[in-house]
Amino acid sequence: MNDKIAILGAGPLASILARRIPRSVRKVIIGRPKAAAVALADEVGGIASDQASSVRGCRVIFLTVPAGEVAQALTEIQPHLSAGALVVNMSAELTVSDLAETAGVRIVAAKVIGHTDDMEQGSPGVVVLDQVGPDEAGLLEALLERVGPVVRGDERRVQAALEAIRDVMVGARDELRRRLSATGLPPAVVPVAIAAAAPGVLRAVAAEGETAGREGWRYAGADETAASRVSQ
Repeated sequence: MNDKIAILGAGPLASILARRIPRSVRKVIIGRPKAAAVALADEVGGIASDQASSVRGCRVIFLTVPAGEVAQALTEIQPHLSAGALVVNMSAELTVSDLAETAGVRIVAAKVIGHTDDMEQGSPGVVVLDQVGPDEAGLLEALLERVGPVVRGDERRVQAALEAIRDVMVGARDELRRRLSATGLPPAVVPVAIAAAAPGVLRAVAAEGETAGREGWRYAGADETAASRVSQ
């Protein structure tokens, strides 16, 4: 197959993929309503469609639709997949084993740890690959390396990681509210102060001592390397 890929969905994660997958890779954006797919495709130089049949001829198909729509999306695209096509489930809530009954479809996992709002502004996420062979891993690493660090691991841990982050952050938010109120700030402005200051402070704290990890992730200038690996 050639280097054409499909992104099924036109939401925040689809937008991040479309913008960060190398521009040399031909992209088909499949979304409903079609207008959303058209807007995203126009931005990244891709092709827009609202038809599942548009996956025909695509080497990789990224499923970025909500978890409740994944099974239906698989049913719709299955008759149109080319031989050897790789379907990538990106829903953190569903594992490959949850979708194993889709006969004749090669499904792997690529799960992202990151907040889409920040990632849309340029922040990296962590991509966890699972159920992939060596060649598949290499292909996906080439396509996704501009999203953020790409590692191999148990996809089930991604949902656990997201839940852990949320649980800890909820506790931190409540503690911040208590301590900021104790400083005498009016209750109405406490949430504003947290929203304005906390994300930046958290990023700074998280980055302490982690410069080596950040330097290992290449964003700018990754196109040439990724493109050469995809075309192999």
